[in-house]
Amino acid sequence: MRPETGLATVLSLIAGLSLLAALSLAPPLLASSSATGLKAPVQLGQATLRFLGFEVYTATLHTEGAQRFGWDQPLSLRLDYARSFSNQELLQGTQKELQRIEGTQPDLPEMLQKLATCYRPVQQGDSYVAIATDPDTVEMRLNGQRTCRVSHPDLRRRFLGIWLSPNSRSARLSAQLRGE
Repeated sequence: MRPETGLATVLSLIAGLSLLAALSLAPPLLASSSATGLKAPVQLGQATLRFLGFEVYTATLHTEGAQRFGWDQPLSLRLDYARSFSNQELLQGTQKELQRIEGTQPDLPEMLQKLATCYRPVQQGDSYVAIATDPDTVEMRLNGQRTCRVSHPDLRRRFLGIWLSPNSRSARLSAQLRGE
């Protein structure tokens, strides 16, 4: 290795590390209220789910003005799909994950019946946003168009827990979304 090449490599590495450090100290990203459904959205985290190496979706979590995750605050979770799913596949996935996380709850059939009204087929590039401004209500939007507004006891924690719970299928992804 020539000395000037080695120096250039070291300087590039230092510049890259400095940029990474600056980005990690940057304030949370702000998003538009129309895209998130929140009045003062602050992005907490973002993560990409992959299955067998293929991207399934990228998820982004926003809170209402807060810079830390908490179930007691309004939340907005956006899923940008990298592949297609039928509405039935989305509902079945929801059911499987809720049963895996919570076990069989007596009100699960009623909650799933309500959520079934929300789902539409998705294609690559489509985005679903779940907006939970209070503990018992979730509004869902597909590509900016409202598909439903569902009320059910503790729906924010139970439904969004599929992605945000420490017991979710991917604890690493959940932690990234929560900004941890």
